[in-house]
Amino acid sequence: MRERVGITGSEDGDVLPIRSVPKRGVFSMGRIIGLIALVAVAALATMVFRFFTNHNIPGAKSGTDPAAAATSAPADGSLPRIPGNKVADITPVVTATATVQVLPIELHNIGNIDAYSVVNVIAQVGGQLTDVFFKQGQDVKQGELLFRIDPRPYKAQLDQALANVNRDASQIKSAAANLAKDQAAEQQTEAALKRDKASLQYADVEVERYRRLVTEGAVSHEQSDQIKTNSDTATATVQSDQAMIDNAKAVVDSDKAAIQTAKATLAADQSAADNLRVQLGWTEIRSPINGVIGALNVYQGNVVRANDTNALVTINQIQPIYVTFAVPETHLAEIRTAQASGTLDVKARIGGDKKKTESGTLTFIDNQVDKTTGTIRLRATFKNVDRLLWPGQFVDVVLSLPGATPMVTIPNRAIQSGQAGNCVYVVNPDKTVSFVPVEIDRNYGDTAIISKGLKSGDQVVVDGQMKLAPGAKVKPSAQIQSDSISM
Repeated sequence: MRERVGITGSEDGDVLPIRSVPKRGVFSMGRIIGLIALVAVAALATMVFRFFTNHNIPGAKSGTDPAAAATSAPADGSLPRIPGNKVADITPVVTATATVQVLPIELHNIGNIDAYSVVNVIAQVGGQLTDVFFKQGQDVKQGELLFRIDPRPYKAQLDQALANVNRDASQIKSAAANLAKDQAAEQQTEAALKRDKASLQYADVEVERYRRLVTEGAVSHEQSDQIKTNSDTATATVQSDQAMIDNAKAVVDSDKAAIQTAKATLAADQSAADNLRVQLGWTEIRSPINGVIGALNVYQGNVVRANDTNALVTINQIQPIYVTFAVPETHLAEIRTAQASGTLDVKARIGGDKKKTESGTLTFIDNQVDKTTGTIRLRATFKNVDRLLWPGQFVDVVLSLPGATPMVTIPNRAIQSGQAGNCVYVVNPDKTVSFVPVEIDRNYGDTAIISKGLKSGDQVVVDGQMKLAPGAKVKPSAQIQSDSISM
């Protein structure tokens, strides 16, 4: 409902309207909206106040400005005590005792798994691939038959080579028989020569005797000439026998040469047969190692070539297996020193899962530092009994080096972060807690090695810290030892 507001003064006494003013009621729309917003803000403020009060957050008490409470935090960075809270209430907590230990130094890095041995199976003879005796991805044993290449051409060549060997052996026997026969003929000729020489000597004696008899007139010249003719005949016979002996010796020498030639031919043919026998053996391809076979690159029925660059299949030996990783060169001296004193333990974790951890030993240090990265390449050998490690896989590697200095240790979960850095709740003799800053030298598994801030025997809170504030009363309901934490 609106009121008309105006002024008078016109000649006819009419009221001149100037503007229309809304009539203000007690429950106008604007006031209702304002009241609703005020109630919502008040409810939100109450909820925030209760949240901060229940969680011991600085500045969360009634009538206290959060900014002012933040400026009143302790200088050591600990969580401040909240006035008005019931700090006298006893809070159950789990504690651990700080102990002095010599723990190994752990070097963490990412490693890559390599097969212990990799064999690319390549055909050494050509031919058609007639048989494949495995399934892709299966385990194979050393000596197990993998492939067969058509053996028939090599079998025929081997048979021919063996026939040549047999022929050569027969030729040697024949040459030996000829040699024996010719040697016998030579011996007969030598015997005839000896006989004819004896006849010649007798003829020469008779010639001399008949010459004297002719001189004495005891025999005629015709008889003497006949004896001389007999002597000349014996001389010719001896000369013929000598020629026959020389010829027989030449034949024997020829027979011996033939035997040597036949033996050389036999040796060559025997070598050819042996080579063909080896090639025939290569038509069956067997696994040279124990391992896992990969994907087949050439399928049954294809023709393969000898010594082709493409392998028929690849076999990886995975038991044992290698893990290769790198560490900064600054650790090289201590690694070499530690290895000289004994074996170094290496752990490999798959995906950081401690339940999937394999243990091995460091077996190789590279002979040079990588100049581009400033790291040294290392290799560890793992038995891989459960076959958790697989070639090509990436794993978290932890190399353990012997520690040298005893230091205070506590469980990692005792560490809290405050404004001053890393802190822990220490249980005082009166069962109250103090928020103590500490310096962490390094971690070993779930154990923190403390270089400053704690001493041996200190009781630290490892569970229940969220309910505590400095000065709070606690009741240790359980206690663990820092050295019982799994590494």
